Parts: sequence; structure tokens; C-alpha cells
Amino acid sequence: MCEQDMVGEVSVEEICRVLSRAGIGIGGDELKAIVGSKRLNFEVFVEFCRSIMSTEKLRQESVTDNNEECDLKEAFNVFDIDRNGFISSGEVEKVQWRLGLWKGKEEEDWMMMIQKFDENLDGRLDFQEFKNKMLRRNVLVS
Repeated sequence: MCEQDMVGEVSVEEICRVLSRAGIGIGGDELKAIVGSKRLNFEVFVEFCRSIMSTEKLRQESVTDNNEECDLKEAFNVFDIDRNGFISSGEVEKVQWRLGLWKGKEEEDWMMMIQKFDENLDGRLDFQEFKNKMLRRNVLVS
């Protein structure tokens, strides 16, 4: 917990020490420039803390989103055999055959699967369409 002096305010130096303990390295001058003062009263200090927490939460969500995006891109690349940025029904068929899945399916079956998620109706899936497909929680694969 932050040390508070007897005037009911928290100094920038005190905030710097607390942030340093939390692994956030910021200098006193930089923090003064951010908060616009050498001292913060309790209400402003609480708002400052809330701001830091919400910023950290957004940062963590961004990191999670980036990891998810990387995982999806990796999965997309498994199907994008020719690396042209699209997944065709032929590529889906090849990957499924390699994995030993969906044996005996016809070309129309692969095309129907592509068409189901092909939002721009170009006969293939781009990364955004693939991502939209994968992020749908209520999609049932038949």
C-alpha cells in the first residue's frame, strides 16, 4: 500500500515507488507530466489507480487477442497449402485426406463447406472469413 503523508495527498514519488514494486518503471518527471501535478488528493489518486487498472486490463485483453489471432493464422496456414491467402475446397479436401478425416466425401461436400462460410461469395475463404467461422460459438460442424 502507498504511503500517504499527513496532508491527505499522495506524492508522485510515493506513486513511483508503488508502481516500481508492481513492475511498472516510470520516472517521477514522466509521472508528473502524466498526472499534471506533484501531489494528488485522494479522489484524484483513486481515479488515477482506476485508470491504470483499466489500461492494464485493456493491455492484457490485447495480448490475449493477439495470441488468438496468431493461433488462428497458424490454423489458416495449415489449410492454405499454396500460400495464396485463400482456402479453396480442394485445399480443404487435401488437408482432410492427410488427416484421415471425411473419407468418401465428394467434391460438392467440400464446396458446400466453403460456401457455408464464404461471406463475399468468391468460392474460397480468406483469413477474415476463416476467423469469423472459427470464432462463432454456435457453429455446428456437420
